[in-house]
Amino acid sequence: MSTEYKSKLAFRLSQFKNFMKIFFRSKRAIVGMGILAFYIILAVAAPVIAPTSPYERYVAGDYAFPTWLKYITGRPELYNENFQITQDPHFDTLASLQPKYWNFSQTSPYFDLLWNGTAGSESGPGCAQILFDRPGSTPEGTVQAELISSFNYKSINPPNRFLATIAIKLDGTENIREAQLAVFIRRDSNETILWTTQEISSTGWKNPPYALDSYESTIRVIVSGNLTQDAAAVIFSSPGIYTFGIRLTLIDEKTQPVNFSAYIDDLNLKLYGNTYGLLGTNHEGRDIFSQLVYGARISLFVGLLSAILSVFLGLIVGIVSGYVGGWLDEILMRFTDALLVIPSLPLLLVLAAVLGSSIWNIIMIIGLLGWMGFARTVRSQTLSLKERPFIEAAKAAGAGTTHILTTHILPNVMSLVYVSLALSVPSAILSEAALSWLGLFDPLVVSWGRMLNEVQYNQGVDKPWWVIPPGISIALVSLSFILIGYALDEVLNPKLRQRR
Repeated sequence: MSTEYKSKLAFRLSQFKNFMKIFFRSKRAIVGMGILAFYIILAVAAPVIAPTSPYERYVAGDYAFPTWLKYITGRPELYNENFQITQDPHFDTLASLQPKYWNFSQTSPYFDLLWNGTAGSESGPGCAQILFDRPGSTPEGTVQAELISSFNYKSINPPNRFLATIAIKLDGTENIREAQLAVFIRRDSNETILWTTQEISSTGWKNPPYALDSYESTIRVIVSGNLTQDAAAVIFSSPGIYTFGIRLTLIDEKTQPVNFSAYIDDLNLKLYGNTYGLLGTNHEGRDIFSQLVYGARISLFVGLLSAILSVFLGLIVGIVSGYVGGWLDEILMRFTDALLVIPSLPLLLVLAAVLGSSIWNIIMIIGLLGWMGFARTVRSQTLSLKERPFIEAAKAAGAGTTHILTTHILPNVMSLVYVSLALSVPSAILSEAALSWLGLFDPLVVSWGRMLNEVQYNQGVDKPWWVIPPGISIALVSLSFILIGYALDEVLNPKLRQRR
């Protein structure tokens, strides 16, 4: 590294250090940078901060309340959280059959519960195996075995939803007259059978023909007899001890020895609570807090890129128009005036609808429609600069147009660039939010504007934990850039420094 380069680098670092000292003397700068730093950290650390993906549906019940509400109201019995019978429904390990998860009962001594580590379904190698091994020639008649799990449901309100899963495979049915398996939820003597199947031959892995889901129409009819009744509310109508499990019924009437196995996999019952996380869930059970955190990424990304694009275009048009002048200046300024008089929001809506509402199209549209005012500002500054003596001296020394523009004009308008860039970001963020709120959002990403659109169209206006956070975030990020822009203007504008 040459000595000249080192001295230039040291000079630039000293300049930057002095600039930052002056910049952070401003209270506006401190507040603006503090707000912006908070949301940048939120955006960068989103995978760590957010417990789930913002696109994952039904992490809890739809319209779930924030968890902290049960502490504020002082009525925790009104609320319930997510619950599932076991953390290992795929029976990947022997520990998944421990009594704290599952209990096994039978009416015949020839029944046994085993763990099989190689015969599992597609979800994994492990599964539970209910074995009926009768060696003699005396049939047992009708025998039953149950694999069940009991739990204490404490809330006076039902869960928003329940979902049961199971996969079964039968082996050795040739000596069994009938094998029937039933999936049920029971409380005391009240038992609801969600699905039952009768098999007379060995088959591969089989799942229920319909989802064992309280939102499923078939389950609603089974549980309540009609499509409008909430199946979860019928079954979990009050607190108490509930039991979920399967019952295997065999009719053993033949005199040959019997070796029959029922393989069970993916056995689970999940209750989706009416409370979840810091901000609850939306109409599709998506985590609102995760959407807010990941939305910071999109809103900042759109705001910054759109502002950079608009400032860059305005800078090029303004410098070229102001310095070259003549017919080129006339054409560029008349084109700029034509765009300035067109209402921006209707034009944004038309272009977004025609070009498509992908995030890149939105950035391009906002950037291409936001440069006109800055271009006129740069042009006026360039008109003043090109009459200065140092420009005349550069021309006399034989400097070309490109050299003058890049070496003399551009550095003298950069203060305008910094300020305009900071002040352009809020308008870009608000434009994206407006487009998303009106429905022109990229379906592949979550932004704060899209969150407000979902609030509007899915009965979320009365839920402050859903509507307020994205609105406040848009306002705060916009405010932070405005404060930073004013602070930069105070530092870089000589007239403002003289007033101070």
